[in-house]
Amino acid sequence: MDVLYAQKRRVRSPVGAGMFYPDNKAEIHKLLNSYGLPAYKDTLELKIKSKSNCAKAIIAPHGAWAYSGALAASAFSSAIGRNGSIKKVVILGPIHDKREKGIFLSNSYSFHTPLGNILVNKKMTEKFENTYDSLEINDIPHLSEHSIEILLPFVKYCFPNASIVPILMGQPGAQYIFDLARALKTVVTPEFNETLIVVSCNLSCDKDEKTARLSADECLKLFTEKNAAVLAAAVLEGRLNACGAALVVSLFESGLLDSCSCTSVGELVSAVSTENNIVHYSSLSFQ
Repeated sequence: MDVLYAQKRRVRSPVGAGMFYPDNKAEIHKLLNSYGLPAYKDTLELKIKSKSNCAKAIIAPHGAWAYSGALAASAFSSAIGRNGSIKKVVILGPIHDKREKGIFLSNSYSFHTPLGNILVNKKMTEKFENTYDSLEINDIPHLSEHSIEILLPFVKYCFPNASIVPILMGQPGAQYIFDLARALKTVVTPEFNETLIVVSCNLSCDKDEKTARLSADECLKLFTEKNAAVLAAAVLEGRLNACGAALVVSLFESGLLDSCSCTSVGELVSAVSTENNIVHYSSLSFQ
């Protein structure tokens, strides 16, 4: 009985805190304030609500906060006007381990952040699992992957009462992309008014600066145009190496954003990775 209870209350521990972003609550608050991100209580008091901050979905980068934290804050700011209605955040992230294939839901009870734990929405997770065989509940890929984790403090800060549905995708494949698209349409459509979709995505990564910039520019163009067909071909053929672009294709193919327009809410920012790659980041909003 104790083992069963422990499984039901399993908490996914951070792997990037203190490295990609601070592991201290006060330091995180200080950083988020410096990004100009209003806290939940402040937005309620100010009754902030306009067309510019009621995003249905956002694309935010998963680089270290020193490089991309302000961009992620801009993305979340574009949805802050919906803070009273958002009850669930479906957050999609890529797996950096190239050996991993599949789409993985989480069986954890909650994900820990320095700002407090965030509950996993079990009901919605099970609905996703019941759509297609390629979506499976498996916590193992979640335990060492940072692409979702690095954005969770923003979720907790902006939408403290929301639960999450963390979904990781391994190496892109047509079946995975389109199964996830159909699953998003099936599960999210009835609850879209109370759901925010977050895609964790970096635009490009290459050792050659010119190639990285051209790839980032092309990626941004296809994102803003919501050009799912061309984007899917570029991802599957390896012409674009945006980390998370396959998830963006799934979102576009789901049809959830057909009536939304895309706005860039963050400037293109580049950084040099520890592997001496040039990485480009940006953030986008769909309203």
